[in-house]
Amino acid sequence: MKAVVVVMDQLDERLSCIISQVYDSVQIIGCDEDIVSLIYMDPPDIIIVDRSYLLKYDNTIVREFRTNTIYGHLPIVSLYSADDLSNVSWQDMPVDDFIITTDTEAVIRARLDFISQRTKRDLDTNPLTRLPGNESIIRYIQHMFDEGLEVAIAWVDIDNFKPYNDRYGFSRGDEVLLATSRIITNAVKEIKQESSFVGHVGGDDFVFICPTGNIRQLCEDIISRFDMVIRNFYNDEDLELGGIVSRSRSGETKNFPVMSISVAVVMNEDKRYSHYGHASQEATEIKRHVKAIEGSNYMIDRRGKKR
Repeated sequence: MKAVVVVMDQLDERLSCIISQVYDSVQIIGCDEDIVSLIYMDPPDIIIVDRSYLLKYDNTIVREFRTNTIYGHLPIVSLYSADDLSNVSWQDMPVDDFIITTDTEAVIRARLDFISQRTKRDLDTNPLTRLPGNESIIRYIQHMFDEGLEVAIAWVDIDNFKPYNDRYGFSRGDEVLLATSRIITNAVKEIKQESSFVGHVGGDDFVFICPTGNIRQLCEDIISRFDMVIRNFYNDEDLELGGIVSRSRSGETKNFPVMSISVAVVMNEDKRYSHYGHASQEATEIKRHVKAIEGSNYMIDRRGKKR
């Protein structure tokens, strides 16, 4: 990871050493340089700013990056002395975190590590459902494989979601996604297993992970709850017709039934998988089969189970 440190004069040698130990690359920029251009030319993973610079230039650098749609996610951390804290108005200081320069080396390192890890999590969190995103899903599944744990990985897809979105609008579609995420999350929470996990790949695709012994009941519970709730998102006219009459991607008029869900499950039994890509590929094949079946269904692949 790369850090940019913006200072009024020069960075304290002790602090410079600590920051260099945490980040792979550190660029120090003085107040007399073109800070914004330098950062845009080689964007860092974190911006650390001396409090005295923020005060002198009225937080202009913070506003610059906060209003930028590409780099607005960059965490901005301010450097404070212990004496500064009594005079800080946090409502007027739009930074993400702060470091007390007089803290011990261990404390400063720990806070920088914490800020970096939190930033990684925030960047890979789905903005709608607040569930872990694709990178977190891949890391978690790969960790399960590396540990040789016997878990079931289920990919969940909402059938006929696009026609619903086209007819009812994106805000109603978002409500469906939120409801689905709650259904899956609540069902997984209820089994109270430490190795369980729920993620949002994106769009109408979700993933959940649980011990192999829980997967069948979980699939049935999730499908039952989804089918019970989903009809509430349609108006009476569409329910009477059994779904939505709309144009397919090929341009032909078609009746799209009420949304359902398809769940494709692969089982890491007897250490079947060593890589995420293998599991994902087999799940895609299973999903193709299960989506061809009318209504909400699940399919569990047990090809790796030794008899």
